[in-house]
Amino acid sequence: MTILVENLDYVVDKKLNVYKNVDILIKKEYENENENITKIIIGKNLVKKENLNKNDLKIINGKNKCAMPGLTNTHTHIPMTLLRGIADDMILQNWLNEKIWPNEAKLTEEDVYYGSLLGCLEMLRFGITSFNEMYFFSEEIMNATKQIGLKGVIGFPIIDFGTPESKDLNKLLKMAENFIKKHKNEKIVKPAIAPHAPYTCSKETYIKCKEIADEYNILLHTHISETRYEVVEMENNIKMRPVEYLENIGVLDSNVIGAHLVWITKDEVKKLARHNVKVSHCPGSNMKLASGGVMPLVEMLNEGVNVSIGTDGPASNNNLDILEEMKITALLHKAHRWDPTVGDVDTVLNMVFNSEILGFENNDIVLLDINSPHLRPVNNIKSNIVYSANGNDVDTVIVNGEVLLKNKKFIFGDKFLNDVYKKIDKIIKEKFNIGEN
Repeated sequence: MTILVENLDYVVDKKLNVYKNVDILIKKEYENENENITKIIIGKNLVKKENLNKNDLKIINGKNKCAMPGLTNTHTHIPMTLLRGIADDMILQNWLNEKIWPNEAKLTEEDVYYGSLLGCLEMLRFGITSFNEMYFFSEEIMNATKQIGLKGVIGFPIIDFGTPESKDLNKLLKMAENFIKKHKNEKIVKPAIAPHAPYTCSKETYIKCKEIADEYNILLHTHISETRYEVVEMENNIKMRPVEYLENIGVLDSNVIGAHLVWITKDEVKKLARHNVKVSHCPGSNMKLASGGVMPLVEMLNEGVNVSIGTDGPASNNNLDILEEMKITALLHKAHRWDPTVGDVDTVLNMVFNSEILGFENNDIVLLDINSPHLRPVNNIKSNIVYSANGNDVDTVIVNGEVLLKNKKFIFGDKFLNDVYKKIDKIIKEKFNIGEN
């Protein structure tokens, strides 16, 4: 059914144009039994202009609302909703070795499925319509993503010493390839391969992962230069920094999306640009884990690097609120560079509307409820989105022409939501023996 959002106060489109007092028409067509959104039309008197019958439309009231494209989260680990609050105020290596990896080892496929459901619901509630994921039991993450209705790139994680799925690296690589073969032709939830990081994956592992990515035309998603510790360790051991190392072994390419890239030099930025590597900036997580450095956003943008924003996982952020992450991005770089013009509104909005970085056309719509004191007055709606709004202001989310959130309520109903919460509570109690403090 065609959707009409009428009487919108504001619309911000993908090109950051602003419209006032208009309607949006979301038209769908069917092609080879696949449902495709083909048009989003912005304007006035659209029913008359498009020669439509209002009885054939699903109509949403846009009064006191601002419409914008769906938001994109390009680096996360959504099943880590299960680990939210379990390991705060720790440095990364201790955080991983003492808290995260030991507790992750206890998780089953079912646990990851429910953690993924919770993560997808959280992202949907905050207006995220497409995301880039890296976590074990990828099949369960894919199932949860499809059930909620989001767009996702689901990376199959590879670590030399194994994951809860298998401790055998060769078996993991085979499982990854089978996962990719199974889902490689899907359009809405797509597979990827995700070698964890240069400090957990060997040269041979990275080369094999790159071969798989190239063969099946998928993304390779990996952590790069997140902390000074890992960079110094690599320099001490092989006399190369991570970006130089990955270039040297032939991994850097346009099908690579690197997360973090905090501790890199200007020369490394040029290498990323030269190889068209995509970058996911995760400022909230980097600040919480005290990575110390700040990703060189200015240099990346000046060199033409395709930069987007990620929340990282809910254990290191501790939420999936990309609207909050936008403000953090803008403020961090202004403070770091002593320059209030850095990380401006348009730059940050472009970073979160960037679903194309994951291979998805952004034909999704998010409605913000602007009828709140903190969003009034509206002198500049784009400023209000970046500096004043948060995820709880999201009112309605339309993904692939389907309304998944309306009036701040999930279409799945309260029973479904409560069943997910109960299952999560049961997992936490049984696996982690953690109660409320």
